[in-house]
Amino acid sequence: MENVSNYYESIDEASRFSRNSRRIEFLTTNHVLETVIPEGAYILDVGAGAGIYSFYYAERKHKVVAIDITPKHIDIIREQAEQTGIALDAYVDNAIDLSRFESESFDFVMCFGPLYHITNEEERYACIKECLRVLKPGGHLAVAYINKFSIIPMLATRDQQFIRNSLIDKVINEGIIREGDEDCFWTDAYFTSPDEIEAFMYQFEIKPVAHAGTDGISHTIHECIDRLDEEQFDSWLDYHFKTCRERSILGMSSHGLYVIQKGSE
Repeated sequence: MENVSNYYESIDEASRFSRNSRRIEFLTTNHVLETVIPEGAYILDVGAGAGIYSFYYAERKHKVVAIDITPKHIDIIREQAEQTGIALDAYVDNAIDLSRFESESFDFVMCFGPLYHITNEEERYACIKECLRVLKPGGHLAVAYINKFSIIPMLATRDQQFIRNSLIDKVINEGIIREGDEDCFWTDAYFTSPDEIEAFMYQFEIKPVAHAGTDGISHTIHECIDRLDEEQFDSWLDYHFKTCRERSILGMSSHGLYVIQKGSE
């Protein structure tokens, strides 16, 4: 994961949701989660980035612990927590090893970044296993993923040099790119599909709760979305909320959110 950590050390992750086309992912995720997060929950944010979700829920009277593999992100979270007086613990940790935390400690676990970048299947399994281990029976786990079917349309609008058969085959058939490869347009990354993420999660004793495309095609047509005025954006967001769970278009969303409930003992 060194490549991934180094990549995020070099970019401004804190500004990721600054544009409307990107903010839709954040707004939709919270729109879905507000129906399942209990009041005053103890939340673990795995792969917290610069902490936008951590602070959002801490400000709403939840107790939040954030971890991330990138030291810069944890520094940002700790500094913001100190400046704002918001109680929020943050640690540099790897999502595949949550041994810092006791089993069945948390009411809710958010895993919103790790699966984007864990290219090894056994490590992806370890990540979800650990998230479920620290979750209380009956608690909820929300997992974010990147849809493989959205990648080529996105590149067609941003970086057309990668529109070639070798990359298409790699994304659709393998779902993996690695830094240093000729076809790598990002850093080490893993892409999956709605059906594949569901099949992967069914290896565990879970109950599916919600499945949504958190940004639809908004990330792909970002320039169009960012030109909408406030009223138009509100209408677009209303349309998106009405269609984000529509199965027939779920795979075209750049980001997906799968929420499950851990089996009760």
